[in-house]
Amino acid sequence: MDPVRTSNEVRHIYSSGAEGNRIHGLDFGGDGRTLICLHGVTGNAWNWHAVAQGLLGCRRVLALDFRGYGESQWSSEHRYTTADHVADLTHVVKWLSTDEPVDLAGSSWGALVAMQYAADHPHAVGRLAVIDVEPSFEQGETELFPRPTHHEDHPDVCAAVERAYPNAPVEMVEIVASTCFGPAPDGQLVPKHDPFFFERWPFRSDDHWHRLAELAMPVQFVHAADSFVRAEVMAEMDRLTANSQLASVAATTHVIPVDNPAGLLDVLLPFLSDSG
Repeated sequence: MDPVRTSNEVRHIYSSGAEGNRIHGLDFGGDGRTLICLHGVTGNAWNWHAVAQGLLGCRRVLALDFRGYGESQWSSEHRYTTADHVADLTHVVKWLSTDEPVDLAGSSWGALVAMQYAADHPHAVGRLAVIDVEPSFEQGETELFPRPTHHEDHPDVCAAVERAYPNAPVEMVEIVASTCFGPAPDGQLVPKHDPFFFERWPFRSDDHWHRLAELAMPVQFVHAADSFVRAEVMAEMDRLTANSQLASVAATTHVIPVDNPAGLLDVLLPFLSDSG
């Protein structure tokens, strides 16, 4: 196991969510307006590490663990809808007590959360990055692709991460392996999320098409070239959004912040630096 070296200090932050539940986040530091990054259904806040390091010159970067993930509290009643995550995000933004709008960047499920929050709070969001997601789904909540529920040791975890993210930098493989999997009582390593997400993905019942017309802020859509997300669907999302643009990132599978953070930075840096 190689040590993970970071170029900037990362602080852990804790806030209350909508139900008094604990929400954990990472404060990567940086200068400028606050950017909050939101992960997908198999990830956590650490997925944004490499991207955050590249954005510190233009933003203060935070990344959150959704309820049920990472160091955030699980819901005993499995209240894990997109609306539940939006409610938690609303409380975190209020807790930050910032006088100016925040920017949002969401990957996959995190993009749906970011879209819904931005549509519900148009004056609270300055810029919005929607990364590799479709607004609705043909699959049901329980139609999931198979994932290992446990791993024997850290090398086994790393091998699984490398298979899932074939283009990922070595450091990101190590970060994901170290932070998205934790110890189990039997000595194995298991994904650091509620086991509920092995059985059900609540966002599969979402339909966010109507929200696109409600997004008045600048929006950057990002498609992963080697993703199951359909390019033509994201092009339609771009067409239906008043102030948006669409970019494609090559050499990446679905979770771009992990699989090709440099390619994602090539898109996000000019978008976030543009004051228009």
